[in-house]
Amino acid sequence: MSSLRPLILTCVVPLLAGRLAFGGPPIDLAPRYEANSLTRVTIQLDAGGHSLVRASNTGRANEDKGSTKAKDQPAEQKLPLSVVAKLAYDERRLANPSTTADAGKPLAIRYYDSAEAVIKVDSGGRAPKLADDHRLIVLEQSDRRPALYCPDTPLSREALDLIDVVGNSFCADRLLPTKPVAEGDSWANDATVMGPLLTLETVAVCEVQSVLEEFNADFAKVRLAGTVHGTAEGAATQQDVRGVYLVDRRLHRITRLNLAVHETRAIGAATPGLDAVAKIQISIAPLKKSARLGGDALAKLKRPGRAPGRDLSFEAPTLGLRVRHDRNWYLTAESREAVTFRRVDNGDLVAQCTLTLLPSRSEGRQASLEKFQKDVTYSLGKTFGELVSARQWQNAAGLYCYEVVARGLVEELPVEWHYYLAAPESGPRVSVVVTIEKPMVERLGSADRDLVESLQLFPALPPAKTAAKPKPQSLK
Repeated sequence: MSSLRPLILTCVVPLLAGRLAFGGPPIDLAPRYEANSLTRVTIQLDAGGHSLVRASNTGRANEDKGSTKAKDQPAEQKLPLSVVAKLAYDERRLANPSTTADAGKPLAIRYYDSAEAVIKVDSGGRAPKLADDHRLIVLEQSDRRPALYCPDTPLSREALDLIDVVGNSFCADRLLPTKPVAEGDSWANDATVMGPLLTLETVAVCEVQSVLEEFNADFAKVRLAGTVHGTAEGAATQQDVRGVYLVDRRLHRITRLNLAVHETRAIGAATPGLDAVAKIQISIAPLKKSARLGGDALAKLKRPGRAPGRDLSFEAPTLGLRVRHDRNWYLTAESREAVTFRRVDNGDLVAQCTLTLLPSRSEGRQASLEKFQKDVTYSLGKTFGELVSARQWQNAAGLYCYEVVARGLVEELPVEWHYYLAAPESGPRVSVVVTIEKPMVERLGSADRDLVESLQLFPALPPAKTAAKPKPQSLK
């Protein structure tokens, strides 16, 4: 899907119907965090605008024998976009956000009663909904911003994007000032606050300020406004932010937060651009207890071997395959015969990977490694330069895997190809072709081999029984 992250807005949404009493001396609004405190959170997101894509596929990254650089990139095309999303969950705070030295530390655990959206792009649309086995979610400190993962089973990219939305309730209270403020006083909300709140990967410029508008003995009303420049999914983005929030003075917590964000995002290496407007309404209420976030849920935090950054799953029912992958792989195309991923690292296109279903072969008739090498050399034709290596092994699912690495030139650019063939003793086979420009080989590392190692095959569904999927569009 891509996500329901900061989409965009130009108007400020009123938060309070009536006016609060004018205050006098400075008041203390500094947040007060309580370990194991529980809250009930609801989020409503409404967005509209345009998804920006290239006008044709002629400039996309390589075919099997091509370069990963987009050549003769066509002009942008604007596709109408609308999103309506609703989320509701209980959240238990376990710790407070701190430094990157604490990466991997659980910050909070959530249970989602509901998370669903209706997304329309051009004439297509879809309605993602969080599955029952994905309802328990852990929020964990990472080196950039809090990361979400499911301790029970890997999330799909679509499920992750559904819940990783702008207005992270765990981070909301960081908007509050650390020193007493009087009516009319303002304070800066810097990159460490706005980056996580807007789900940005990096922040280059952050010019956002909050101002105490009015207050009484119970509540304070604060407005915020400003501009943030950064990156989301590796693409440059500018967000004009307006908002208003309500602070419970007894709890020293934000209980209502309304945001209006206008985002202009460039087309990324693996995701569309955006020119859209979003309205986000967030309610955060104290909760005395939650049956879903008791000892059984907390025990799952202690499971060894968790790797949230590598913990996504993709399944193609009509191809009969599934793979596990890290969060730098993005699905860019899916058909009845093949799926294509692109790997993006810090905004750079590192590699393109296409998995193609091949006809079945009976036991004893599978190709040998030597025959596979010859097939690779023949398919590369004039672009072939040298054979680097060849090996075979059996992956975790019991598939017999071949790997052939070759190098050559495409339009005078040095390119490396990693060809894989994965097959059971009999039945359908999968071809995996990864294309990398030479300077990116080191950055790819073993990410493509990890995909093949995780590859599983299962009986495919007939195409007629599987709804056609539109080309993925990023809404993050």
